[in-house]
Amino acid sequence: MKRFVLIVLALLLVVSFGLNAQEENKKLKPDEAEQLIQQYTQQAEQLKAQLDQEKATVTDLQAEVDSLKNVIDELNAKIAELEKQIEEQSYYVVKPGDWLSKLAEYPDVYGHGNYARWREIYKANKDLIQDPDLILPGWKLKIPRP
Repeated sequence: MKRFVLIVLALLLVVSFGLNAQEENKKLKPDEAEQLIQQYTQQAEQLKAQLDQEKATVTDLQAEVDSLKNVIDELNAKIAELEKQIEEQSYYVVKPGDWLSKLAEYPDVYGHGNYARWREIYKANKDLIQDPDLILPGWKLKIPRP
Protein backbone atom coordinates (compact mmCIF):
# COMPACT_ATOMS: atom_id res chain seq x y z
CA MET A 1 0.00 0.00 0.00
CA LYS A 2 2.84 2.35 0.85
CA ARG A 3 4.51 1.60 -2.45
CA PHE A 4 1.31 2.41 -4.32
CA VAL A 5 1.04 5.78 -2.59
CA LEU A 6 4.69 6.53 -3.32
CA ILE A 7 4.25 5.65 -6.99
CA VAL A 8 1.15 7.85 -7.27
CA LEU A 9 2.97 10.75 -5.61
CA ALA A 10 5.95 10.31 -7.91
CA LEU A 11 3.66 10.34 -10.96
CA LEU A 12 1.94 13.48 -9.73
CA LEU A 13 5.29 15.22 -9.27
CA VAL A 14 6.44 14.24 -12.76
CA VAL A 15 3.17 15.43 -14.31
CA SER A 16 3.25 18.74 -12.42
CA PHE A 17 6.86 19.42 -13.46
CA GLY A 18 5.91 18.59 -17.05
CA LEU A 19 3.04 21.09 -16.93
CA ASN A 20 5.32 23.78 -15.54
CA ALA A 21 7.79 23.15 -18.33
CA GLN A 22 4.98 23.48 -20.93
CA GLU A 23 3.81 26.75 -19.39
CA GLU A 24 7.32 28.13 -19.63
CA ASN A 25 7.36 27.25 -23.33
CA LYS A 26 4.04 29.08 -23.80
CA LYS A 27 5.50 32.47 -22.91
CA LEU A 28 4.60 35.22 -25.36
CA LYS A 29 7.04 36.68 -27.76
CA PRO A 30 7.63 40.44 -27.45
CA ASP A 31 5.72 41.20 -30.70
CA GLU A 32 2.73 39.17 -29.56
CA ALA A 33 2.79 40.86 -26.16
CA GLU A 34 2.84 44.32 -27.79
CA GLN A 35 -0.11 43.41 -30.00
CA LEU A 36 -2.09 42.20 -27.00
CA ILE A 37 -1.21 45.35 -25.07
CA GLN A 38 -2.37 47.52 -27.99
CA GLN A 39 -5.61 45.55 -28.30
CA TYR A 40 -6.31 45.87 -24.59
CA THR A 41 -5.44 49.57 -24.65
CA GLN A 42 -7.84 50.18 -27.55
CA GLN A 43 -10.57 48.23 -25.78
CA ALA A 44 -9.96 50.22 -22.61
CA GLU A 45 -10.20 53.52 -24.53
CA GLN A 46 -13.42 52.40 -26.21
CA LEU A 47 -14.88 51.37 -22.88
CA LYS A 48 -13.85 54.70 -21.31
CA ALA A 49 -15.55 56.59 -24.16
CA GLN A 50 -18.67 54.49 -23.76
CA LEU A 51 -18.58 55.05 -19.99
CA ASP A 52 -18.32 58.82 -20.51
CA GLN A 53 -21.34 58.73 -22.84
CA GLU A 54 -23.32 56.72 -20.30
CA LYS A 55 -22.35 59.13 -17.52
CA ALA A 56 -23.54 62.07 -19.65
CA THR A 57 -26.80 60.25 -20.32
CA VAL A 58 -27.25 59.53 -16.61
CA THR A 59 -26.55 63.19 -15.76
CA ASP A 60 -29.12 64.37 -18.32
CA LEU A 61 -31.69 61.88 -17.06
CA GLN A 62 -31.04 62.87 -13.45
CA ALA A 63 -31.62 66.53 -14.33
CA GLU A 64 -34.87 65.57 -16.06
CA VAL A 65 -35.97 63.50 -13.06
CA ASP A 66 -35.22 66.42 -10.73
CA SER A 67 -37.26 68.82 -12.86
CA LEU A 68 -40.13 66.32 -12.97
CA LYS A 69 -39.97 65.96 -9.18
CA ASN A 70 -40.32 69.73 -8.90
CA VAL A 71 -43.33 69.67 -11.25
CA ILE A 72 -44.88 66.84 -9.21
CA ASP A 73 -44.34 68.78 -5.98
CA GLU A 74 -45.97 71.87 -7.50
CA LEU A 75 -48.93 69.83 -8.74
CA ASN A 76 -49.34 68.13 -5.36
CA ALA A 77 -49.38 71.55 -3.70
CA LYS A 78 -52.06 72.75 -6.15
CA ILE A 79 -54.10 69.60 -5.57
CA ALA A 80 -53.93 70.08 -1.80
CA GLU A 81 -54.98 73.71 -2.17
CA LEU A 82 -57.90 72.82 -4.45
CA GLU A 83 -59.00 70.00 -2.14
CA LYS A 84 -58.98 72.44 0.75
CA GLN A 85 -61.06 74.92 -1.26
CA ILE A 86 -63.52 72.19 -2.22
CA GLU A 87 -63.77 71.07 1.39
CA GLU A 88 -64.36 74.63 2.54
CA GLN A 89 -66.98 75.13 -0.15
CA SER A 90 -68.62 71.80 0.62
CA TYR A 91 -69.98 73.04 3.93
CA TYR A 92 -72.20 75.93 4.89
CA VAL A 93 -72.91 77.21 8.38
CA VAL A 94 -76.56 78.21 8.73
CA LYS A 95 -77.20 81.86 9.64
CA PRO A 96 -80.36 83.37 11.12
CA GLY A 97 -83.03 83.81 8.43
CA ASP A 98 -81.74 81.00 6.17
CA TRP A 99 -83.95 78.29 4.72
CA LEU A 100 -82.93 75.51 2.34
CA SER A 101 -84.16 76.98 -0.97
CA LYS A 102 -82.65 80.38 -0.10
CA LEU A 103 -79.42 78.69 0.91
CA ALA A 104 -79.29 76.80 -2.41
CA GLU A 105 -79.30 80.11 -4.32
CA TYR A 106 -76.31 81.59 -2.49
CA PRO A 107 -73.37 82.16 -4.86
CA ASP A 108 -71.04 80.10 -2.68
CA VAL A 109 -73.52 77.20 -2.62
CA TYR A 110 -75.18 76.60 -6.03
CA GLY A 111 -75.75 80.09 -7.33
CA HIS A 112 -78.69 82.18 -8.51
CA GLY A 113 -81.62 80.25 -9.97
CA ASN A 114 -80.78 76.96 -8.29
CA TYR A 115 -83.34 77.16 -5.48
CA ALA A 116 -84.78 73.77 -6.54
CA ARG A 117 -81.57 72.05 -5.49
CA TRP A 118 -82.52 72.44 -1.82
CA ARG A 119 -83.54 68.75 -1.88
CA GLU A 120 -79.92 67.75 -2.52
CA ILE A 121 -78.84 69.65 0.59
CA TYR A 122 -81.68 68.08 2.57
CA LYS A 123 -80.80 64.53 1.44
CA ALA A 124 -77.13 65.05 2.27
CA ASN A 125 -78.04 66.24 5.78
CA LYS A 126 -80.96 63.95 6.69
CA ASP A 127 -79.14 62.87 9.82
CA LEU A 128 -79.21 66.49 11.07
CA ILE A 129 -82.37 67.93 9.48
CA GLN A 130 -85.58 66.28 10.66
CA ASP A 131 -87.90 68.83 9.04
CA PRO A 132 -86.77 70.55 5.79
CA ASP A 133 -88.77 73.64 6.80
CA LEU A 134 -86.76 74.02 10.00
CA ILE A 135 -83.02 74.59 10.01
CA LEU A 136 -81.28 76.21 12.93
CA PRO A 137 -78.51 78.81 12.95
CA GLY A 138 -75.06 77.35 13.62
CA TRP A 139 -75.69 74.04 11.89
CA LYS A 140 -72.87 73.04 9.57
CA LEU A 141 -74.54 71.57 6.50
CA LYS A 142 -72.84 69.44 3.86
CA ILE A 143 -73.23 70.84 0.36
CA PRO A 144 -73.09 68.03 -2.21
CA ARG A 145 -71.11 68.99 -5.30
CA PRO A 146 -71.98 67.74 -8.75
